[in-house]
Amino acid sequence: MFCTIEEILKYKNPDVVRRFQKDFPDKAHRAEVVFADLMRFFWGTKKHLIEKGVSPSNSDLDFVYIMDEEMREIDQMWHVFLLYTRDYTNFCLQFFGEYLNHQPDLAPIFEKAGMSFETNLQKFLTFNFDLFGETVIRRWFANSAA
Repeated sequence: MFCTIEEILKYKNPDVVRRFQKDFPDKAHRAEVVFADLMRFFWGTKKHLIEKGVSPSNSDLDFVYIMDEEMREIDQMWHVFLLYTRDYTNFCLQFFGEYLNHQPDLAPIFEKAGMSFETNLQKFLTFNFDLFGETVIRRWFANSAA
């Protein structure tokens, strides 16, 4: 089961957005956008896995789909969403047919695989630029201090 980007972007959870606004008042004005970017991140994660499964020899897909430190506010929204366990579980099952786990530390994966973080990040950025465009990528990587 895999939804379209349009379908996932229609998903709203006002309780999660309100809690994010309460917990991060300096980012309250951006909460709706951050939530939508979390939806994009989830969708991109699954799209990457599917494409990698279909084309395992495609070196452009040979990267770990990451939540980079620069994307902190999206990760903060994910943490808030995880607090709403039932909503989060139902969301995952509805849109992806499985629970999406949160992996807090990817450094051991890079070390074990002998992967370069910089190479991985470049492939991640290229993949997401192609999916979502420049505006989204700039937002993901320009607002971590906002």
